[in-house]
Amino acid sequence: MRHLRGRTLRRSMPVVERKSATPGDRGSALVGVMAIATAVLLVGVAIFTLGNAEGDIVEHAVDEARAFYVAEGGLERARAWLGDLMESDPDANPVGVSFENQALGGGRYTVEIVDDPSTGSWLVAYEVVCTADVDDATRRIRTIMVPETFAKYQWFAEGGGWRWFCTGERFEGPVHVRDDLLIDGDPWFGGKVTVGGGLTMEAGSNPTFVHGYELNVGEIPLPGVADIGAAVKTAALNGGLYAGVLPKLKDFYHVALGSPSPGELTYEGRRPQGPNYLSLDGPHVVDISSLNGAAWFGEPVSVEGILDGQITIYADGDIQVWDDILYDASTPGAGPDPECDDVLGLIAGGDIEISYTLPNQNDCEIHGVMIALGTNVQAERHTKEDPRGRLIIYGGVIAEESILCGQYADGFCVHGYERDYRLDPRLLRMPPPFFPVIGKYIVYSWEEIDPLEA
Repeated sequence: MRHLRGRTLRRSMPVVERKSATPGDRGSALVGVMAIATAVLLVGVAIFTLGNAEGDIVEHAVDEARAFYVAEGGLERARAWLGDLMESDPDANPVGVSFENQALGGGRYTVEIVDDPSTGSWLVAYEVVCTADVDDATRRIRTIMVPETFAKYQWFAEGGGWRWFCTGERFEGPVHVRDDLLIDGDPWFGGKVTVGGGLTMEAGSNPTFVHGYELNVGEIPLPGVADIGAAVKTAALNGGLYAGVLPKLKDFYHVALGSPSPGELTYEGRRPQGPNYLSLDGPHVVDISSLNGAAWFGEPVSVEGILDGQITIYADGDIQVWDDILYDASTPGAGPDPECDDVLGLIAGGDIEISYTLPNQNDCEIHGVMIALGTNVQAERHTKEDPRGRLIIYGGVIAEESILCGQYADGFCVHGYERDYRLDPRLLRMPPPFFPVIGKYIVYSWEEIDPLEA
């Protein structure tokens, strides 16, 4: 308050008239509040519903993944069961066997052996189907399982002989040695390496193991002469080629593949006579396609030529390789052609020897898988003669004891052959006829199918 000329001046304030809210105004406000509350509630319900739906989707996806792994687990159990059955009862027919409603990993599976798709092949295969459920998710997988054979190995030395691997050597397939693995330099291993003992490396060595190596593995027993020889002999007597014992100690059979024409072989009993040979029995010409794949000889065998067909040759004694052994559908130096269906097994009750013949003094190329059940796969005079090029093998080399093809010094071949081994990937699904099995099954093909498929 201020004083002006002795009078007091008062500032007047405007008077605001308050208007009372009508019932209609209060109703409108309530409607608005309810609308906002309803909207918020609907948004909340929508978020809850969406979250719940997303949760169901995620849960179903997790259940489907779990059902897939349960199905694979069921197939693994079936694979192990088939291996045990092959060992305990090789002649059993498991088609139609099923294991139903088995619990595994929070779900359940049913696995059934539904078919034998071997189509007459000596290597029996089985179609195995597994259906797995986890809550409301179902997955179904169909596989073809086949026995694993020793033809899978590119190099297999059961005994304790020479097992050094050197600079420049390449092994694309599986390698196994029973004792220590010895490395001198920079060899390259493209397949899994299994070792019965430990690993020894010369100073400065730097090997490459693409798929690793495993030391101190359990024994992988190679079947003996009695088992393998009897199996091939039985097959030879029942649709194959059987040639019996010859009269004298040094008698042998000579086998010429591709002679006199592709798809045939000629075999003849021979006896050494000075620098030549005396014919004892034959020559006999055989159409390879007329055989069941087995050829059994009661004497040592020499072999050479070009194979058009599928055959395993067993010798009750040594096998000598006199010259190149090639597949008809192949390119020398480059191995089997893509359409090749030729396959060869050479199994010796004794040794397999790359003979010191004139053709073999400048490289030797062999297509097939060789097994020496006696002692060694070796090159004749591999510790004495000058280097004679490369020993090229498309397939595998398996020996009861050792594989001896050449001698090395300071990383260089000084006698015999340089080893040049190449993988033939067809051998996993198409091993030589009546080849020895390892005792377990492998998955040859795999596919997921509609759970509702009959």
